[in-house]
Amino acid sequence: MWGRMTHIWNMGRERGREWGGGYRAAVVQRHLEATQAEIPAHRDAIERMSPALDSLSLKFAIYLRNSRLEGLDVGCGEGIATIAALARGGRVMAVDRDPAVLHRLLARVPSEQYRRLKVRAASVPELDFKFSRFAAVHASRVLHFLPPDALRATLRKFFRWLYPDGKLFVSALNPRGLYWRRLRADYSRRAMFGEAWPGYLEWTGACVHLLDENILTRELHEAGFIVEELSSYTLPWDPEQLCTAAVARCGP
Repeated sequence: MWGRMTHIWNMGRERGREWGGGYRAAVVQRHLEATQAEIPAHRDAIERMSPALDSLSLKFAIYLRNSRLEGLDVGCGEGIATIAALARGGRVMAVDRDPAVLHRLLARVPSEQYRRLKVRAASVPELDFKFSRFAAVHASRVLHFLPPDALRATLRKFFRWLYPDGKLFVSALNPRGLYWRRLRADYSRRAMFGEAWPGYLEWTGACVHLLDENILTRELHEAGFIVEELSSYTLPWDPEQLCTAAVARCGP
């Protein structure tokens, strides 16, 4: 188990100030102090790379097939989506924070496809392009690594890179997955009391940000996107994890 969630204490104090120290605030504070929920997760559960092409990544690959612009594969991992897009004639910039992963990707790509592939080692928060415009951005199970401010800033960058007519293919882990069942009651309480980020959990040196359909849709709209498709599905290689995926375009 990882350490206790230190932000719980701050949330309780903030609620107390918001509600003037009344009965409702006291009830919430007692609950938070009593539970001190521990995160039932190991790093492998949220960092495991996709071993196969899922429906969202396939849509990204097909979308790039006839595009003259590049697609951006953020947090590309072993390059499942990138390789699928290249095989269909697409152009891709693959980005991952781990250079070793990018070297393995290059080793798997046929040499005749190199001219349509670029790679870049960078983390999501530091990644930026001042003048680039992409046909599509693929960010599969990347957002749940980001705290709220970084998540919002990242979605705004995605919008800027895609404007005016590109598409975003994005997914994140959902708190309704069986793996997170011990956190469901706490998640529901935090949502009930109007917390903006009920699925954000942090502990010393790390965090996980679980996003349900409503939160993901809200943030996409705030960034300027119009959601075209929204779905949630169990990961074929990990039946305890539920994934929420969206396809979105830039708004008018």
